[in-house]
Amino acid sequence: MSELSPSNPQSEGGTESVQSSRGQRPEEHLLYDRLVDAIIDKTLRPGQHLNEVKLAATYSVPRSRVRRVLERLRDEAVVEIELNRGAFISRPTIAEARDVFEARKNLEMIIVRLACERATPADIARLRDHLLAERDVFDNLRPEMNRIAGDFHVLLAETAGNAVLARMLTLLMRRVCLIQSLYEKRSGVLCLVDEHEKLVDLIAANDPEGAAKEALHHCLHIESSLDLTERRRAEIDIYELP
Repeated sequence: MSELSPSNPQSEGGTESVQSSRGQRPEEHLLYDRLVDAIIDKTLRPGQHLNEVKLAATYSVPRSRVRRVLERLRDEAVVEIELNRGAFISRPTIAEARDVFEARKNLEMIIVRLACERATPADIARLRDHLLAERDVFDNLRPEMNRIAGDFHVLLAETAGNAVLARMLTLLMRRVCLIQSLYEKRSGVLCLVDEHEKLVDLIAANDPEGAAKEALHHCLHIESSLDLTERRRAEIDIYELP
């Protein structure tokens, strides 16, 4: 579970840093963030068991707190809790995958239209700065590729200026990551930076219909990279069993 190990307090300012972290970011929030990051980075795979005892020991918290985090993730549809078996990373069905992508396509088209209306020069600059970082992580195949690519869509939602849409998209993107982790074809890294750049150009040009069309194309491109078949879902070697 090294990918979920807490940061070393001594490297972040010693006791003062630990006290500050506990005051502003309780252990439950830290564990939640680490689990979400691991799901997005695909170090936690669909079907993988989440051991309450190990998580409690790793974060020095009672199992009741770990359980609350797992229940929160269950409510967000990224964890399944089975009676007498424990918690597992969700394995979306084909029907769920199609529903998620249908929701994402429609949501993203709304978001980019609003972004065209509301984006300021500072928003465009922030998006372009993010694209530079995104290009770097994909060119160098860094492990945080999926997280950085997902952050781009969250930035778009923030640019749209609607907190509810931003929250909806954030939760939806986590389920997209699970779907990709389970169903993606084994044909190498899917790099979509060029499409992200085109989206920003269309938003900067205040072209809502062009941006919506490109957002739809982008989502369809991702969906086409998936093997949404029962055969694929039945394979067990695409995630690590406990």
